[in-house]
Amino acid sequence: MTILILLLWVVALGLGIASLVYFIMVLIRMFQNDESTLGIICIVLTFCVGIGPLVTFIMGWVKMDKLQTQAIMPKWTTYIVAQFVLTIIIFALAAVAGANAQ
Repeated sequence: MTILILLLWVVALGLGIASLVYFIMVLIRMFQNDESTLGIICIVLTFCVGIGPLVTFIMGWVKMDKLQTQAIMPKWTTYIVAQFVLTIIIFALAAVAGANAQ
């Protein structure tokens, strides 16, 4: 069971790295399409409060036509949802493994 949890954790980590790449891609699109202020706000919010990726994600969908993120946003959304579901599965498996160990 622990091998399965470890493998799922590695997959979740890979999804997180892919999500980070898409976050950076949307930030780059913000700076390329005259949304520098929004890009700076998202970067500052990332390091100060931690909600920068959420703001970037929402604005990537809202300003999809201006930022030209039609190809990026569905993939980024899929990675986020898959990572969320996988994390829930990992915690459930870890809870079952912990309960069986006692």
